Amino acid sequence: MMLKFYPDRRLPALRRAFQDLLAILWVAFWAVAGWVTYQTVMGLEVIADGIRDTGKTFNDWLESFKGAVPKGIPLISNFLQAQAGQLEKHTGDPLIQLSQTVRQDIYDLAVALALLIAVPPILYVLLTYGPWRWRDAREMGSALAFVRAAQAGNRVEQAKAVLAYRALATLNFTQLMRASRDPVGDLSNRDYDRLAAAMMDRAGLDPWRLAPPPDPDRKLLVEATPGPGGSAVRER
Repeated sequence: MMLKFYPDRRLPALRRAFQDLLAILWVAFWAVAGWVTYQTVMGLEVIADGIRDTGKTFNDWLESFKGAVPKGIPLISNFLQAQAGQLEKHTGDPLIQLSQTVRQDIYDLAVALALLIAVPPILYVLLTYGPWRWRDAREMGSALAFVRAAQAGNRVEQAKAVLAYRALATLNFTQLMRASRDPVGDLSNRDYDRLAAAMMDRAGLDPWRLAPPPDPDRKLLVEATPGPGGSAVRER
């Protein structure tokens, strides 16, 4: 299978290139939008950091308190140490665990929003413009393969006839009458050039591609300047 992504003529080729550029910019824009959304939501991690720091601060206070409890006082030392440990379990440690949960929730939200913003418009282009662009390139490639096969087999006139009849069957009446003032007369007279050219143009190919191949055995007779013996004829 042959692929041809851009037409022969400059203006249609520029049009295709502009469309490709727009598609690339569209995908890039929404990818960047998704990334910016992700980074913005991840900025909420400061909330998790604040909760974590608060829990660590509580634990630091309680550790300082446990270090300041006098040692060796019956009942009192053990009681104060136990109360400090209980406070750690019910204040600092839960806050640190909560910060981890909040951080994970923020990450999940950031990913979900980024995908929700970026994926639908990107998929829309990839699933609509992408397949159309592939079919267009495949159609131009197939037309080019058709032309090359006709040239290789020295069947250019037959190829023009096929294209002319195809033009008559597929072009709308406006395109048909723009290509030829008398399409039926052209077919009757076996004048296929105009209709074949219109079909070639629609396929993205320049009509010059169907020019007859040069015949290496062909000799052109050109009359030279008359000499003393009369008109001299030479080959070239």
